[in-house]
This record gives sequence, structure tokens and C-alpha cells, in this order.
Amino acid sequence: MADIYIIYAKENRDTAVKIRDLLLSSWSVWLDDLIVGDFDSVIKENIQSTRCVIALYSSFASKPAVKGELSLAGKYGKKVIPLILDDSDPPYPYGHFSSVDFRAWQGDVDAEAVKMLQVKIGEVVKPRCPPTRLEAVHNGLLPIPNVFMSVSSHETQFTPAAALSVLKAHNTGSILVSAYDLVKSKERKKMVKEIQAYRRQGGFVLIDSGNYEADRMDDKDWTPAHFKEALLGTPHDWAFCFDKMTPNKNPDKAVEEVVRAVRRDSKHTQAPVLPIVHVSQDEPGLARLPQIVRGVSEQLRPPVIAIAERELGAGLALRAKTMKRVRTELDKLPYYQPIHLLGTGNPWSIAVLVAAGADTFDGLEWCRFSIDPRRGRLHHFQHFDFFKNSGDRTPFLDIVDANPDIEYAGRVALYNLEYYEEFGHMMRSMIATKDAELFATGIVRMFNAQELRKLFPEIFP
Repeated sequence: MADIYIIYAKENRDTAVKIRDLLLSSWSVWLDDLIVGDFDSVIKENIQSTRCVIALYSSFASKPAVKGELSLAGKYGKKVIPLILDDSDPPYPYGHFSSVDFRAWQGDVDAEAVKMLQVKIGEVVKPRCPPTRLEAVHNGLLPIPNVFMSVSSHETQFTPAAALSVLKAHNTGSILVSAYDLVKSKERKKMVKEIQAYRRQGGFVLIDSGNYEADRMDDKDWTPAHFKEALLGTPHDWAFCFDKMTPNKNPDKAVEEVVRAVRRDSKHTQAPVLPIVHVSQDEPGLARLPQIVRGVSEQLRPPVIAIAERELGAGLALRAKTMKRVRTELDKLPYYQPIHLLGTGNPWSIAVLVAAGADTFDGLEWCRFSIDPRRGRLHHFQHFDFFKNSGDRTPFLDIVDANPDIEYAGRVALYNLEYYEEFGHMMRSMIATKDAELFATGIVRMFNAQELRKLFPEIFP
């Protein structure tokens, strides 16, 4: 007995196959290409035994074969979920079902229509296993796991405009820019020009709320109105909402606060606005976190939900354990919900936390430290001379040779960016093949697999 039976006209077969392949990771799905024997009796037998019916509604759905199968689904009392593929009328008299709009679907596994379908199916038949980790989001344009290179005016080796210039020169894939600097910096016009040029060459821009810089600079006047100004004046692909740093201790009310913030800020941009979840830094707060994150996901189904790494607990062991608890709770959903960890750019931390279930990260380490690529360790920015000849740094050397006027800080930053690019490729490759433990031991080379299991038993059992 299959969980799902798909009804479709032969003209929509390609879409039916894509839907089947998309759902197979969580449910068993029956298509008529599995028929052995008499066509009519097998169709009748499988509709009678299935638990949920998906029907593809298009201009071809009024054909007798489609309406015949819909009639059988009604006869046997099956829940029918139509997927609307075009602007044609539903086949008569089967237009009364609650449907999902698939007219704009291009095959993306993280599309809102797909999540809605998964939710509806989950109401009829529970998934057989947790949702599969995604390989990309935002219509496939952003591969995950992924590390955003952050830009900030707070305690870095570059002004925000200079940092953007370096990231553009390197052609870094994705960056996070503070809304605070986009409003308060004297270089804001130059920053916007750099961002425009960066996006023209294919870069992905995420705007942060700016609360990190406002807090570090003790700016009490930073408000959602300032954030609105940054959104309206800067091209971007995603934006985090203007987050409330002191959330309600009631989980349901905390979810409502986050949802309201996202909906408020969404009025000022066409790009997705992503939620940020905060909890009090104590045992009860950490205990509430998984429930709140799941509640936000159920309400918004966003591309990612952000949590500040520092709010996962005191120390990497507790942070990894908390992240694992969040992922375990999210795995109860019928769709995969990616998690972003704010302020996580340390390679060792990423290697452990991605294994715990986090998906995207951001950090300023690239413009604050010098990275030893052999051990993934961070050192003083002035210690670059110890590492500049380590490993294969051919792309870095090509950039430097092409730009002999690059100063010391720029050379260090480009070297670090090459490391993070290789790091990202390796992380995605190993996570895709479920080698999270091997990836972690490869990055944290001072510890072997057995030692990592002892340090993080919940993450590497």
C-alpha cells in the first residue's frame, strides 16, 4: 500500500515524475508506470489502498481517464489534494477541493508550493522519515551548507566599503551586510555602489538587522525605521528581520513577536524577510528554543530561521547539543527547515555545528584573523607570514599577481577568502554524502574521530 497516489494526464507526466521523486524521501508514492497486469483493476486496487491522492489539474485534466480516477478516489473516501498547473478550470465536478498553486513551480525543492504540499500531505499521512537536508535554497541559487562572509564596522581590519571591495574582487559567493552601516556609515553611498557591482557579477546579498553593531556601539536610537531605510536603499536577495533582543518567555507569545516582526519588515522589500529567534540565556530559555523555532517555521515556512550562536549555550559542547535538539524538533515537520547561525565563522565551530544540524553561517573571521589552512585555526592578523605559503593557494596568488598594489591587509583577506571557498566546497561535498564526522576530523585535525565522539557524543554517536 502506497502512502500517495498521483492522478495525472499523460501530457503532465514529466511533472508527475518530478512530484513523485520529490516526495519519495518521506513517503511511498505510486504512479501508473508501476502497473503489472490489467490496467483498470490495478488502478482501482491502488486508489482503494492508498492513503492520500494528489491530482494534477491542467487543461488536460478533464480527460475521461483523469476524471475516472478522481471518481474512484471519491468513491473510496480518499483525501484529494489538487495541484494547479495552469489557468484552466478544474475538471467538473472536482473543483471543490482545497488545492495548491503550482503554476509558478520550476522544480525547486524549497519552493513555498512544495512546503504547502508537504504540510497538506502530512495532515493525512505522517512522513515515514525525517525530511531530507536540502542541497540549495532560493530557487537553487544558494548552495547549502553555506558560509556568508560578513561586513561590519565593528572591530575589523577594513571599513565596510573597503571590505565590500575585497569581497567583490574575490568574487565571493555570498555576503552579509549590516543595515546599521548602510544607514550610519559615512561611506554608505560607496557601499551601495559596491553592492550593486557585486550583485551584477552574481553575488548573493543578505542584509542583517544592524542590532549587533548598535549594541556594540551602545546606540540606543537604532530602530525599525532605520532598518526600513536600509532595505529601501540597498539591493539585496534576503534580509533578516529587525529582531527583538528581549523576547517574551511565553513560547507562543515569543513566536507571535517574531512573526509580527517579519510581516512588518516584509512591507518594505520584495525579497524574503527571514526570522531571528532569541531566548533568555538560562536553562529554561534553552529548553524553550526548539519549540519556538518550530512554531516560527510552522507560521512562516521561511528559507532559513536564524539563531545567534552565542545564545545556544556557554561552550561549543552545549551549543552543539542545543542545535541538535532544535534539529530534532524540526525533523518532526513534513518539510526541511534550514537554520542559520549568526556570528559563526570559526571553522572548528562550523564543522561541529553543521553536523548538529545547522545549515548556513556568517562571520567576520575572514577580516579579523589570519587562518592557518592546515589546522583551520585562527591567528593574529599580523601572523599571516607564517601561513602564506601553506598549501595550494594558486587562485590567491593569481589575484595578487594581477593586483600588485594590494596592501598587506588585502592580501591576508584574499588568502582567508580562498580558504573559506575551499572550506565551503568540502563541507557541501561531505555533508551531501553524510560524512559530517569525516569533515569535522579533517578540519579539527588536532582531534581524531574517537576524541570528537567523546567531546560531542550527541553529534557523533
